[in-house]
Amino acid sequence: MAEALGLSQTTIARVLDALEDWTDDQKTRAILAIGECGCAFDLGTDCPDDLEVDVYYLDSLRDLAIEFVAEGIMGEIPDALEIYFDYDALARDLGVDYTETTVAGQRLIYRCA
Repeated sequence: MAEALGLSQTTIARVLDALEDWTDDQKTRAILAIGECGCAFDLGTDCPDDLEVDVYYLDSLRDLAIEFVAEGIMGEIPDALEIYFDYDALARDLGVDYTETTVAGQRLIYRCA
């Protein structure tokens, strides 16, 4: 978090004040969007909720594939055919845009928007 927000002697008070008010989700979004995706962020004017990063609190890309199918993103799949769906193949495809990582001991999947 310190690296993502550019913590230094001149910014420490502003960073600590901001972090005190942020939720764990907002901190995670900031770490990913600023530190991993390279998004610009100004503590004085920007809000971590506005950062363009999609975050899923899941353990693997396969779990994300299962969630996407359950949400209907792949269209309607009849129950009789669902057992034949290749979640591992979809997970590999999702790996082009999504990344698995761990932040503060929490496994998650993210995508820079």
